[in-house]
Amino acid sequence: MTTDPVCGMKVDDKNPEFQAMFAGKKYTFCSEECRKTFEQQPDEYVQTAA
Repeated sequence: MTTDPVCGMKVDDKNPEFQAMFAGKKYTFCSEECRKTFEQQPDEYVQTAA
């Protein structure tokens, strides 16, 4: 299981229906709506090291 970075819901990462790539990493989502939200502003949902 992994966590949807937009809503925080637990998602099965073995057979994800909704996913996106950002900065070389795959992100998994609970719905198409969360995936679209992430893709509009991925920096808002990804923790980056300073």
